[in-house]
Amino acid sequence: MRRVAFVFVFLAACASSQQSTGPNVQIAITQQGFSPDLYYFRGPVSLQYQLAISNPTNQPITLRRLDLQTEGSGAYSLRTSGPFNLTIPANSTATQNVYAWGYSRGGLLTQGEPVTMRITAMFADASGKGFQRIAMQNLQQP
Repeated sequence: MRRVAFVFVFLAACASSQQSTGPNVQIAITQQGFSPDLYYFRGPVSLQYQLAISNPTNQPITLRRLDLQTEGSGAYSLRTSGPFNLTIPANSTATQNVYAWGYSRGGLLTQGEPVTMRITAMFADASGKGFQRIAMQNLQQP
């Protein structure tokens, strides 16, 4: 019975873990267009980011889906996902503005907390084969 339980837990852990696959595409995100007092009040906030994707391969790739999710506590929380159709040429970097709604925790002490963002990007290469990249990034508040 214990062996069956161990196998079940092991398989569940393997199924829920996500890892980056494919070429070494670099993803970076920076927060744009915010005021220092934006997170002082509790409630929904409009967020704006600039996404930069660096393609080191010799063929173009296309961003098909982007998932953004905050991890842990921070000035705000966010969980959003959406389709994209952004082509990144070979050996170059492309940028794209991304807009989303988050939820501010509110308060004088939490408004300046850094936010840890988990970025999951799904791509397709020139042949149509899909791969994904996962990145974690800390975003500092002003």
